[in-house]
Amino acid sequence: MTPPFTSARISCPKFVLAISVLTVLAFSPGCEEKKPVKVGEKPPGISGTDIHGEFITLKQFKGNVVVLYFWKNSCCADRLKQLEPYYSRNKDKGLTVLAINVGDTSEIVDAYAKNNGLTFTLQTDERAMTSREYGVFGFPTIFILDREGVMRKKILGNIDTAQLEKLAAEYL
Repeated sequence: MTPPFTSARISCPKFVLAISVLTVLAFSPGCEEKKPVKVGEKPPGISGTDIHGEFITLKQFKGNVVVLYFWKNSCCADRLKQLEPYYSRNKDKGLTVLAINVGDTSEIVDAYAKNNGLTFTLQTDERAMTSREYGVFGFPTIFILDREGVMRKKILGNIDTAQLEKLAAEYL
């Protein structure tokens, strides 16, 4: 008499091979894990269109001190407009402000910029891909890059413009 599971039998070598493959796949990372942006290193590149449809890259700002300002309308809009006088005073000294809105559309951010007279570069990150790549989880998060594109400061949360200006001054 044959055992009742004859037709469902799996040969031992095939079973061991299948288990081995599944084990390797289970413990292998599917994607390369992103390391957080660190002070003293060059951050990941940024490219895309600004709110006016102009193509921009972070590399195009090399030679300038860059203030990357990640923000949301819900928490940081009032602080963002305070950057305009700071930017106006320092843009001729080589300051670039790149304000990246997380979650809103270009139309919403463009309307906000027009209503508040903002002249620095604004970009949207509707799907939060750039902010995730930079390890941004709270707003605002601000990065100061030197003229060579190296991150020199990372600021979590609100900071008044005078403090920001003081932190960036040594790189201007």
